[in-house]
Amino acid sequence: MPITSLIISNYAFVALVLVMTFGLALIAAGLFLRAPQQWINTSPAWAQFRFGYGIYALIFLAFDMEMIFMYPWAVVFADIGISAFLDMFVFIVLLGAGIAYAWGMGGLEWE
Repeated sequence: MPITSLIISNYAFVALVLVMTFGLALIAAGLFLRAPQQWINTSPAWAQFRFGYGIYALIFLAFDMEMIFMYPWAVVFADIGISAFLDMFVFIVLLGAGIAYAWGMGGLEWE
């Protein structure tokens, strides 16, 4: 297969993905613009509940990503040396900041 046909097929795939994305965006915009008023405005009954999904997602990412990245890091730590230690230190500090923020927002309190 010549190289030009590979390049064209790669661009065709990107174009197909862009067309699909644009089409889905148009469908979503059309549904939102035609949505009944009760879909947009929430009733007062829902106003009393506090949905802190963002805080729970932050906690999940902090603990889950830490474990996902620490195991491969521990395997190659001896080969890489001090730069691996500094990289992981920065990573843990950033995750610790996320956990501290979630703690301050009350995401770790039992309700």
